[in-house]
Amino acid sequence: MISTRRRTGAAILAVVAAASISVACGTGDTEATPVTTTTQPVLTGPEGVEKSPEQQATDSAIAKIDEFYASRGAVEADPAKAVQELDRVAGGPVLPKVSDDISLRRSQGITSTGAIVVVNSSVTDLSAPKDADGNPIPSPDGAWVKTETCTDISGWITKFPDGSPATLPDRGQFETAQITVRNAVWPDSAGWRVTSLNTLKTDSCTS
Repeated sequence: MISTRRRTGAAILAVVAAASISVACGTGDTEATPVTTTTQPVLTGPEGVEKSPEQQATDSAIAKIDEFYASRGAVEADPAKAVQELDRVAGGPVLPKVSDDISLRRSQGITSTGAIVVVNSSVTDLSAPKDADGNPIPSPDGAWVKTETCTDISGWITKFPDGSPATLPDRGQFETAQITVRNAVWPDSAGWRVTSLNTLKTDSCTS
């Protein structure tokens, strides 16, 4: 298992009556073993320097998760921001679900403040196609990374126009999320998007 820990301010959807996004990934790929090669793999992005394809995929996916929460929170907090800004951090089927939920809450006058903090993310499985020399190569299925991410949601506040809370009082302080980040144009580093998100409230985030 490849583990990467990050802490960053970001934000996630707070739904009035419900809401985790549950999208099955449906892949049977097995866990990949990191490979270090003497031939330097090169991507189109800065993370492609002196890193194995597995590490490139790991770093890019974790960074995209942080960006996803931050972008999502910024769009939720500012009704002037276009929902289409989420196109650069999410893909189907997560993108239409998140976009529709934000549009619905905007129509109800629900406002959001604060932030959800990404406490840690651990990669549980990945596929980063490479050639016999360990260099990243294109693949019909692209590349993908699965993670278990834990967030602190205690500081994320959503309210109705009258000031009443738009979240359940017992929503919990933390949330774990099974997330899949995919790159359909691997090894182009610009292709990473969050495509699967399944959340569950929890008592704490473990290291």
